[in-house]
Amino acid sequence: MSLHFAVISLVWCLTATPALSQTFSGFEPATSNPLIVAWEDTPLNYSGQLLSVDFLNGKGLPTVGLPTTAECNGTYILLVVDPDAIQGDIETQAGLHTIQGNFTCDSGNISTISNTTFLPLSSESEPLAPYIEPEPQAQEQVVTHRYTLLLFNQPDNYSVPNTLSYALALDPSDVTNRLNFNIPEFSESVGDSIVAGTYFDVDSPKAESTSTSTATPSTPTASASSTPDSGASGSGNLSGAMAIVIIAQCIIAVAYMGCVFS
Repeated sequence: MSLHFAVISLVWCLTATPALSQTFSGFEPATSNPLIVAWEDTPLNYSGQLLSVDFLNGKGLPTVGLPTTAECNGTYILLVVDPDAIQGDIETQAGLHTIQGNFTCDSGNISTISNTTFLPLSSESEPLAPYIEPEPQAQEQVVTHRYTLLLFNQPDNYSVPNTLSYALALDPSDVTNRLNFNIPEFSESVGDSIVAGTYFDVDSPKAESTSTSTATPSTPTASASSTPDSGASGSGNLSGAMAIVIIAQCIIAVAYMGCVFS
């Protein structure tokens, strides 16, 4: 390997490695482990895919699962949030969409939706926080909402901290209690034990006229954006094979640079 090629490889791997993340840049808690998400017979193709409100309308909480290589060895809790929930025209807050506990999976139970094969997660428990569908409110300027799904290990006898319990109830006529949800505090309450995650984008519709928006993480509206292609695979930004190639090239490049300059 030439020094020139090693330098190029090192630069490339440093650029490509962040793409392994299944959560968007700057979001915490971050994870590189993909959470499989599907609505009926349509999987999410990759983290950050742009979806439309029309596609999501009425579908409810999607099916979630883990890659077939994952170990189903515990109980999990699912958090769905909108880090870009809008209050008024000037403030952005995180909005809670659901907390659902007691998810389990069976390594012998493999499902396939389109070309996506995964271990489905299921729960027979009532949600701790009932689900709100993604319905961004109209804005004068289009705002992209990055709806984020995070799966954590669920501690034994878990209950949501009192400081977050205000957000659990759901009144469809007034969902302002779901705003300003403290994601890091929730993560800490489950031991920062993130297992997998993903997110999808939904653009807010453009407001027809200037008006003062009411505080809400979700208001009914329509949006024209892409829907998932049913034939695509949905397990993250990069395939597992590509991830291995990137990591291997990084290791080789770093090792070679170390030999050259040692």
